Amino acid sequence: MTTKTNKLNWYCYRQTDGCGNKPICQYMRFDYLIQLLESGNYYVSRRNTFEDANERYKNKRLTFAYTPVGNNTYPQPKSTERIIPYTKITDCPTACWSKNENEQFLMWKCYATEMGACVRTTVHNFIASLQIDLDNNSENIVVCGSMDYKIFIPSAIEENQLFDKDKAYADEKEFRFYFHLPTYNVNKNEKGILIPVDTKVLIDEIILSPFINKDAATKLAQMISNTYHVDVKLSNIKLKV
Repeated sequence: MTTKTNKLNWYCYRQTDGCGNKPICQYMRFDYLIQLLESGNYYVSRRNTFEDANERYKNKRLTFAYTPVGNNTYPQPKSTERIIPYTKITDCPTACWSKNENEQFLMWKCYATEMGACVRTTVHNFIASLQIDLDNNSENIVVCGSMDYKIFIPSAIEENQLFDKDKAYADEKEFRFYFHLPTYNVNKNEKGILIPVDTKVLIDEIILSPFINKDAATKLAQMISNTYHVDVKLSNIKLKV
């Protein structure tokens, strides 16, 4: 996968991660894919709607300082500067991607149903595709990083509160994005928000679910490719007919 643009908007990441061209993918229902391609809006659920109860844990004493990167890079901020309070994190819109470079059968089963698709991109292209104000003068922040998998213990370390997850989810190899968007029109009563994106920058390729009939998948791939000008492939997973 290649970087599609030299533009790299303002964002930040945990210090243990190198981001850049790290490949990531997301499995989704087919209707979510079409909605994304049609409207150019990417749906992001709130963290407090996730099934894992640990996601709702809140330590009100902590805040999170981050390492900024991008075209307008600054030195590591002091702990009292440009921080995200934890009172904002539990209901923060949170996008979950996977670092698995090969197709995962269980991911298809869990997240994409029989009529689903997998979108492949890189961390760089995901950030660059976001059509929201993320420059260095904005209050809007995207924090991203790889999840660590361990027995969950409420920690006094800020990063652990954001990037620790129970061992049961380790096969996901998750790479996560938190959206802190105080200047964006976000209805806190909604379970998720729509974020405008440039799909030509976002999408490196689309893979259709192995559960779709092969003949139908071939026609769907051609239709999507011709209509939206994206690279669409069929799954390499062989299922018994």
